[in-house]
Amino acid sequence: MDENLERYRVDAGYCRSCLGMQGGREQRMYRFPNGYGASLISAPRLGGPERWTIMALRFEGEEYVTVELPGIKNGTTSDGSDSRKMLGIIMSLTHF
Repeated sequence: MDENLERYRVDAGYCRSCLGMQGGREQRMYRFPNGYGASLISAPRLGGPERWTIMALRFEGEEYVTVELPGIKNGTTSDGSDSRKMLGIIMSLTHF
């Protein structure tokens, strides 16, 4: 992912519930200054392009909940470029 986005990454590793799946899945969580964030979970494909499934989040302290946000469809799987665009949309929202 983009270097500028990496500074907002708050959790990295493998999705615990996905460890038994072939190839494993990586989870990346982002938290932006506007109180929103996102969880990206990789959808690995053998020999295929990088794919990520996104869920928009709203943080309240250290806790977070999934939220519906304009321009973001939770559960969408897309390539890395589209995932970065969706993270940019979330990051650009005004604070709730």
